[in-house]
Amino acid sequence: MYEITLNPPSPFNFSHLFDRLRQSSNRVLYQTENDSICRLFLIDGQPVLVKLTSSGTIEKPEVRLTAYNAKTEAQANQAFSKCRHVFSLDRPLSPFYDMAQKNDPVLYRMTLQHRGIHMLLEPGIYEAMILSIIGQQVNLTFAANLKHSLITLCNQSFEWKGQTFYAFPPPEKVASLSYEELRGLKYSQRKAEYVIDFARLVAGGKFREDRIAEMSNEEAIEAMSELRGIGRWTAECVLLFGLGRPDILPALDIGLRNAVQLFYGLEHQPTEEEIRRMAQAWKGWESYATYYLWAALGAARESGNK
Repeated sequence: MYEITLNPPSPFNFSHLFDRLRQSSNRVLYQTENDSICRLFLIDGQPVLVKLTSSGTIEKPEVRLTAYNAKTEAQANQAFSKCRHVFSLDRPLSPFYDMAQKNDPVLYRMTLQHRGIHMLLEPGIYEAMILSIIGQQVNLTFAANLKHSLITLCNQSFEWKGQTFYAFPPPEKVASLSYEELRGLKYSQRKAEYVIDFARLVAGGKFREDRIAEMSNEEAIEAMSELRGIGRWTAECVLLFGLGRPDILPALDIGLRNAVQLFYGLEHQPTEEEIRRMAQAWKGWESYATYYLWAALGAARESGNK
């Protein structure tokens, strides 16, 4: 067992992570209990379970990361690094808040109402791409079922204290599947092909995450959009959630457009061009603005359903 204690930049609202995971279609990859969240990572093929435990406050955050089943300290540190990325533990919000206060009163009110919420990310491009493909043009519940079935089929699991934890399967595992296997899990033919074919590109070295990471946003979007089944929206989601880039604007996203219409009091759903024009005020922080608008829309819908 290896352990480190961190003090993430304040503010940090850990309760939002629990709310986000409860609603997430990726929840099969996480287990929550009281004030802790567990996530299993594969490090050099070794399953390493990381438990994140919060013991601080929004203004004075403190989190303990504990790694179980790591063979070496280096493996534990790799798992900790992934965890820090996934939960945005090293990302200060204050520059984004300063921008909102200066440039956008509506967005600034959201930063006050949802103070300390951070983006929940994916460990990297490969995982973000597969999850985004699965989420294309299906509702949240069906997406969750598809993701759960793929992850349990591949069964990269670890048993600990009577519980089973699942890691996201590596490219080689997904690449070895047949389209028929995914069709049997209620995947459409095209979705099965997109998922498996992309995993085969990664496993065969024909798609390099490191090269995408070195590109500008537009270069990366163009490169990923050349792949079968990958459009601009998916590529933007990969850059936002896989790399955590702060300046991604998925202007075609229906949730973002609905949120802008609601909170900015528009009589019509804004077009992509209208979203891009108004987002000029968010320059450099488009990902965060989008995330806060999504969060505010979700909270408004949840309160309306009560």
